[in-house]
Amino acid sequence: MRNLPKVLGLIVAATCFASIWTSCEKPATDAHLVATEIDSLKKQASLAYVPGTGEIMNGIVQPHHYKLWLAGHNSNWKLAAYEAGLLNGGFKRIEKYHAGSKTAQAVPMIYPELAAINKAIESKDRDKFDKEFVALTKMCNICHQATGYDFNIILVPGKPAFENQQF
Repeated sequence: MRNLPKVLGLIVAATCFASIWTSCEKPATDAHLVATEIDSLKKQASLAYVPGTGEIMNGIVQPHHYKLWLAGHNSNWKLAAYEAGLLNGGFKRIEKYHAGSKTAQAVPMIYPELAAINKAIESKDRDKFDKEFVALTKMCNICHQATGYDFNIILVPGKPAFENQQF
């Protein structure tokens, strides 16, 4: 009986030591589980849908190029700035999703023209905007020629096709 407190003390100490020992090993197990989960998520992400350059051009770039013209030409500067940002986003997506492709490598040639458009928008100068938009459109065609899409000729828009939006 006199040894009972010592025995209980040893049991408690051994239990604490075992608990500490196993909890020290647990992070390695958790780290392995986390690494496995990360690998699984990476595999799933690699199988995710990636829009083609044509989809980005037709679904993002072309309509926002068009709407940018309508907004800027009608001196709707807030909408023009918004459309310029969306247009820029389309080009950024091509660089992101198609890095290393001929098209993605050619995209940076458009950025100086977009910067000039943005300056015209900031200055709220319609004549300058119109001039810079023509230069932007010409650069689109130069890019198409450089990437083998010279058959795809972009024009400065004529009448509005979006009859359900005020520009």
